[in-house]
Amino acid sequence: MTKLTSRERVLMALKHQEPDRVPIDFGATRSTGINAVAYNDLKKYLGLNPESTLLYDVKQLLALPEQELLDWSGTDVIGLPRLAPSMGLKVDRWKPGTLPDGSPCLLPEDFNPVTLDDGCEAVIHNGQVVAKRPGGGLYFDEVYAPLGDAIDEADLDRAGYPAVSDAELKYLADRARDLYENTEYAIVGHTGISIFEKGIKDFGYEEWLVKIMTEQDLVRSYLERLTEAYLSMMDRYLDAVGRYVQVIQANDDLGMQQGPLIPPQLYRELFKPFHQEIFRFIKKKQPGVFIFLHSCGSIYDFIPDLIEAGVDILNPVQINAAKMHPRTLKGEFGSEITFWGGGCSTQTTLTFGSVDDVRREVEEMMEVFKPNGGFIFNQVHNIQAGVAPEKITALFETAKGVRNYAP
Repeated sequence: MTKLTSRERVLMALKHQEPDRVPIDFGATRSTGINAVAYNDLKKYLGLNPESTLLYDVKQLLALPEQELLDWSGTDVIGLPRLAPSMGLKVDRWKPGTLPDGSPCLLPEDFNPVTLDDGCEAVIHNGQVVAKRPGGGLYFDEVYAPLGDAIDEADLDRAGYPAVSDAELKYLADRARDLYENTEYAIVGHTGISIFEKGIKDFGYEEWLVKIMTEQDLVRSYLERLTEAYLSMMDRYLDAVGRYVQVIQANDDLGMQQGPLIPPQLYRELFKPFHQEIFRFIKKKQPGVFIFLHSCGSIYDFIPDLIEAGVDILNPVQINAAKMHPRTLKGEFGSEITFWGGGCSTQTTLTFGSVDDVRREVEEMMEVFKPNGGFIFNQVHNIQAGVAPEKITALFETAKGVRNYAP
């Protein structure tokens, strides 16, 4: 086979063809990345300077992989984050800072948390505390739900519906063009599309779960407004970057560890039509683009509906969750959907196993998911702080060693 570019390799895999080797992803999305503390530990292990680490997702404490690490990992994919991917903090200007473990990094210039009386660090927008990180903690929790007390349609106007400014479009278009013309990576556009999870953020977790069962007319009105906003946003977004990106990422966690978070029938009746409308619009506007859905947990029962709704790619493939057995997933759905992730469990093996355990699981998951394409290698969700660099090295070195297809 003629040597493929990374972009060609990924596109073949997404079309369920076998390229020269399984594509790899190292940090192309906010659910296939690496905690900045673990990233700095890895850089030190590899003899690289941690002071250049970019903390682009402050909420999840995620590093933006640098070229040296992209080369080291053998990645075929790169991300196109939004201008403000995390808690409204822009990532076009940086300042020196430190991570919770004291190691150096570069922070978004707008990140100026306030320490509250209870010791928490808080992010404040327009006088409102929107997120908190406990003292000594790693992650911020979003704590502001603008529709938490909504009772009728008039209250829905308080939500912050998705939009993209002219300034952000220029930023994204310039960045996307540069990646497309000056690298060979496949490009994943981070859009923030989310209908179920956005409801959780706007109403609050408990209130949202109650409302989708008891006030479905209000919920439908909210979802109609949200979908209209996404369609308008994606129309502008795709005009700016559609010719450059191959994958569009959406996010909607539908599973828990032991089963669905909501009844599958409720998904079909209430949420699926809106997913379908958004994804169809994207594919009509930009033919050939692939829809990537990040959805954690036990989502086996949703997969046929997600395929019908237009999802092409599932992530993170949480192989330890109920009914998410790798061989079952590949056997039943491997010809219809691409599995992006599932290469090694971060719940168990990568975090708590040995280096040899990591190697064994990577080899096994490659053997399961690799045949007939439809697989992008990545661990199950983000690599967390405290994962030893020896295990991260074993993860990617093993994957690179067994990724080739037969000539």
